[in-house]
Amino acid sequence: MEKMVEMPKDEKLLKTGTTGLALRYDGGVIIAADKRVSAGYIIGKNAEKIHLLTNNIGMAISGLVSDAMSLVDVMKAELKLYRFDNALEPTVKVAASLLGVITHGAYRRYFPYWTQLIVGGADITGPHLYNIDPSGAVSEDNFMVIGSGSLFALSKLDDGWKERLSKDDARRLTIQALKLAISRDLYTGDGFNIFFFTKDGSEKESVNLKTVEA
Repeated sequence: MEKMVEMPKDEKLLKTGTTGLALRYDGGVIIAADKRVSAGYIIGKNAEKIHLLTNNIGMAISGLVSDAMSLVDVMKAELKLYRFDNALEPTVKVAASLLGVITHGAYRRYFPYWTQLIVGGADITGPHLYNIDPSGAVSEDNFMVIGSGSLFALSKLDDGWKERLSKDDARRLTIQALKLAISRDLYTGDGFNIFFFTKDGSEKESVNLKTVEA
């Protein structure tokens, strides 16, 4: 029987709190997250929770900041090594599978990464989104959410997502979902960042709650 590993209860541990989400649209994916960081209370209002692994692949993080940032650094190094060894650009599936192997290895040693992660982007096979849980399980879907406000955002995405969604409609749905999470979840707030990924690269939009319309 496998040993059960309990989440650390130290409230001083720096956590992203957060609401992160991702959704596919026609030709690309959006990955978005708020900017608030907490450790039992709000201590940061301009956190970067979405990180570029390559020009066309991004990773959204939630959970313990130290664990998440360690994984970001490892993934960047591993994907550079993959590119060097294979003379190929890694696909989104390769990146997600690699992250799953890394997190599962830690889980099997009873030292799991206390994170929820999204890897997404677009490549020659199209746009893809993957969720990676602390056990290393990897699942692909059309949209997904992570973090403390995820249930609120999920309700909006579940109601509004459809096949072949345009980029503008996907952006609008993203803003609506994050605004709902911010209004309901104490640990989500301070605006948010939206990344748009296509096979040709990425672009970033920073959103101010006081001026945005959706």
